[in-house]
Amino acid sequence: TRAVLLEGLRGAADYGTASALKAGGISALAKTGSILMPGGAALGLVGALTPADRPTHGIVVAAPGGAGVDAAAIAADLFSQGTAAPVAPTSAPKAPYAQLASASARGQSGELRKDLAVAASGREGGPIRLGRTLANGSARVEAIAVDDYIAQVLAGEGQPRAGDAAQQALAITARTFAMANRNRHRREGFDLCDTTHCQVVRAATATTKRAAQATSGRLLLHQGQPAFVFYSASCGGRMESASAVWPGAIDYAGAPPVHDDADESEPAWESDVRVQDIERALRTAGLRGDRVRDIRVLTRNKSHRVSRLRVDGFTPAEISGHEFRMAVGRVAGFQAIKSTAFDLSRTGTGYRFRGRGFGHGVGLCVIGAGSRASRGETADAILRFYYPGLTIGAGSPAAVTTLTATASVVAPRVPVTTVATDIALALPGSEERERDNLLSLIRKSRDDIVKATGAIPPARLRITVHPSVDSFGRATGQPWWVSGATEGAAIDLLPLTTLKQQGQLDRTVRHEVAHALLDGALSKRSLWVREGAAAYFASPSASRTPASRVTCPKDAELLRPVSAGAQREAYSRAEACFANAIGDGKRWDEVR
Repeated sequence: TRAVLLEGLRGAADYGTASALKAGGISALAKTGSILMPGGAALGLVGALTPADRPTHGIVVAAPGGAGVDAAAIAADLFSQGTAAPVAPTSAPKAPYAQLASASARGQSGELRKDLAVAASGREGGPIRLGRTLANGSARVEAIAVDDYIAQVLAGEGQPRAGDAAQQALAITARTFAMANRNRHRREGFDLCDTTHCQVVRAATATTKRAAQATSGRLLLHQGQPAFVFYSASCGGRMESASAVWPGAIDYAGAPPVHDDADESEPAWESDVRVQDIERALRTAGLRGDRVRDIRVLTRNKSHRVSRLRVDGFTPAEISGHEFRMAVGRVAGFQAIKSTAFDLSRTGTGYRFRGRGFGHGVGLCVIGAGSRASRGETADAILRFYYPGLTIGAGSPAAVTTLTATASVVAPRVPVTTVATDIALALPGSEERERDNLLSLIRKSRDDIVKATGAIPPARLRITVHPSVDSFGRATGQPWWVSGATEGAAIDLLPLTTLKQQGQLDRTVRHEVAHALLDGALSKRSLWVREGAAAYFASPSASRTPASRVTCPKDAELLRPVSAGAQREAYSRAEACFANAIGDGKRWDEVR
């Protein structure tokens, strides 16, 4: 019985719900779990011992609002940073703990330990590693204190003359965005970039510094974790839900009202865009065609924004309003079509757009917040209007203030892991019934790609299906519109129900399995080669048609897209470039 128990604990840490330990080079025994707290929030747990064969140290992590896999990832980070064992062992420990002890002996500061521990609790972490964009497209990494970073974001994203309440409301929102998205650029060696992909920064002013300091540590929370929030310059008087802009994004309990009277007095805008610029924008976005014959609005959503457009003369003929706006913005400038709340008409040289608002209109409206501050509303009142259903937290349960009553939350069930030959699959209990079908799809994807490429598959594929979109985002650092993520032979997927609703389950699995099989051979190539190969072999080859000549995307376009549409467009170009290379007679592993 003891041997079976130990093998199960070792398996959980090697290929199960605590596999983040093995991925971090930690030999461990582990058990994860998720429980429902009295207040209704979920709590993810892990208990781990290391090294596995002769444990000398243990750790327990509780992750508010998370699942067991989230707690395991935090434990792996703490072990890797040497913060999980403040007392040195009496005898020389076996690897990997010897590395942990030496990391501590090299002078790791107590402040870093504190930062890691605070980050593990889902609250504010240590300094932000900011990627400053250079002229050549690369990034210079700079460590900056969180409040200093927020002061710079307010200077880049806010209204310079807005009242203190508006500045403070935006400071809390921007800090929440930073904490929730802190893993977004981890593969590039930093936390956040300085462009609209993350948050724009400028030189801080006395006003922005005062707002950052006045709100230090305060965050918008969902189930005890920093919420994935958005904000825009102006909603034009009509607010938008996140899921209407980015399918799959979370609309938290207590969706905001559609009408925002504080921003409805902003003047409407009007602009003319040449048809040649629209044609160039559509081709750059991956659509095929030479001439726009007509553009018309097909559908609008509840906030009267354009949901779908039809562009006669291009294939595919339909495009979402958000993707159309972003595509035109990259060619003609983002002042050309300021929002998707527009009407359009034909002119002699192109199209005239008349609309209201600036940006996507989701979450806090910067101009509306300024108007609310001017009429006496406090920062908390402003946030209560734009983010009903969230709470404001200041780093401890006693400091959490409820904005409105939230819906009760059911804790995700503990993922159950089994091994089927060479595939380790971790599924939430609620989706256990899908195990056989998913294993079949994974095996077929693997076998098809091996047959097409001759690639040697890894000894074991580890697939983790996350119980929630939140869990996936926190584990991978990916934005809402990403369905899967692969690192080595470890694959993370959104909940199966979400992938099915999006019609993306089969393609996502094939795409991520292709990454697991092919990335090693292509590791020294440009990112578009790896992404193009995965997309190419994720699609049935029999249905492929020759791709038109396109410009292969730069790494920054794939790593730091400004929107879901921009990323899809970049991926489409990567696939087209890869297909062209194959069409020219190159082997898949010869493409450069």
